Amino acid sequence: MTFFFFMYFLDLLGTLAFAISGAFKAKGRALNIFGVVFLGIVTAMGGGTVRDLIINRTPLFYLKDFNYLLVAVIGSILAYFVPSFFKKRYSLFRLLDSIGLATFAIIGVSVTYHHLFGKFSLISLLASVFLGVLTASGGGILRDAIVSDIPFALMHGSNYIKSAFWGALIFYVLMFMNLTLAIVVSMTFALFLREVASEYGIYKKVFRNNFTKTS
Repeated sequence: MTFFFFMYFLDLLGTLAFAISGAFKAKGRALNIFGVVFLGIVTAMGGGTVRDLIINRTPLFYLKDFNYLLVAVIGSILAYFVPSFFKKRYSLFRLLDSIGLATFAIIGVSVTYHHLFGKFSLISLLASVFLGVLTASGGGILRDAIVSDIPFALMHGSNYIKSAFWGALIFYVLMFMNLTLAIVVSMTFALFLREVASEYGIYKKVFRNNFTKTS
C-alpha cells in the first residue's frame, strides 16, 4: 500500500513536470493562455491517453481520477504566468521531467500488463514495453507535432526513448521477482541515463560544472 501511494505521488509529480514543460514550450511560441494550457495537458496526458485507447481501457485514467487533469492545468497556468521562474531552474525541472519519464514508463507497463495479459508471454513483453515507452514519451511527441516541430524525443542525441525503453524493460522483467526491486532498479537506471549519462543531465550541467569552476 505504501508503494502504491508512493507511485501515485510520483505519477502526479511527473504529470506536473510534463505539463510545465509542454506549457513552457507553448509560451515560447507566444500562444495565449488557452493554447498554453492545452499543450500542457497534451504533454502531460497524451501518452497515457493513446495507451488507454489502444488497449481499450475506459474510462480514460484522468476521467477516473480528476487529480491528473487538475495538476496538469495548475502546472500549465503556473508556466504561463511565471515562465522566468522555470527558465532559471531548468535543471530542477528537467530532473522532475526525468522522474516523470521513469514513472510513466513503469505505469505504462503495469497498466498494459494487468489490463491485457496477467501472465508472462513474448507478446506481453513486447506490448507492455512498447506501451510503457509510449506512455512516457507520447505526450511530448504529440506536443511537438502540434507546434510543427520535429519531436525532441526522436532527435539524434536525445536519450529520451532509450531511457524509457530500458526503464520499461527492466521493470517488466523484474516485476515477476519482486515489485519493489523492479520499481527501484527501473527508475534508478532510467534516471541514470537521463541525468548522469546524458550531456544535458543535471550531473554534467550542474554538479560537474560547479566542481570545475571551484577547482
